[in-house]
Amino acid sequence: MDKITFLNELEQELSGLPRSERDNVMYEYEQYFFEQESDGKNEYQIIGALESPKQIGKEITARNAIDTAEHLTNARTILRAITASLGMSILSLIIILIPMIFVGGFMLILLFAALLFFLSPILLLVHGLMNHMLSMAISNYLFALSFTGLGMVLFVTIAKLAELVYRLILKYLRWNIRTIKGRADK
Repeated sequence: MDKITFLNELEQELSGLPRSERDNVMYEYEQYFFEQESDGKNEYQIIGALESPKQIGKEITARNAIDTAEHLTNARTILRAITASLGMSILSLIIILIPMIFVGGFMLILLFAALLFFLSPILLLVHGLMNHMLSMAISNYLFALSFTGLGMVLFVTIAKLAELVYRLILKYLRWNIRTIKGRADK
């Protein structure tokens, strides 16, 4: 593979990045080639010392997705970061994806329970009206209102748990990239 082919393949791998990011990366690699050629190396020696364009592209794309997820905290950006990192190693699949299915399922169950608790006064009234057994006991409504408070506390707990999981995922993804990069450098 020659320099032009290498740079073309790298640009192809970076096609998912914003144009300015892609241009910066391409400029850095062109500059790297220029410096190495000035030191007397030929393009085949330079390419031999580098990773493949595909691996470089995956790493840069993953790093960019993680940076974006740190600045724009939402489910879409974290899923994009996880997806980009999955392409780098099978370890990510085992350590991130499988536990995320369990954590996500657990959080959905908690969210459903919080919603039921929050809506318990309305559910109590609807149940009473449908069965023609509208309760006059004030204690039933007080318990239903306390469940509403419990539902609100559960919503806040779920939000804090989601924030913690989000930060842990980002830390792991950064660690994963450093580990893979370190392994490739050796």
